[in-house]
Amino acid sequence: MKRTPLRRRSKKESERLRRYDRARAIVMETAEGMCEAATPRCVGPAGQVHHRQGRDGDLVDDLDNLLAVCYACHDYIHSHPHESYARGWMIKRNGGHHE
Repeated sequence: MKRTPLRRRSKKESERLRRYDRARAIVMETAEGMCEAATPRCVGPAGQVHHRQGRDGDLVDDLDNLLAVCYACHDYIHSHPHESYARGWMIKRNGGHHE
């Protein structure tokens, strides 16, 4: 049986992932490993990084766009968009404010 070879990452994508890994480490270190959102479901230790304005382009490693969060808060943020916009956990991509 013939197998399709795995696709290699482009140099551009590899560099993007390296930049994100560096930014993620900085965010986690700055937050001292603790969740920065502290939603009603917070479990404390952060294990994920939330992109407040998405991951497109330069936003992937923009420190102002990243928030250290626990898995429960990450789920809460995406499940409660109105509150998340109001609290700054999410930001509209077009720069507008959520109504």
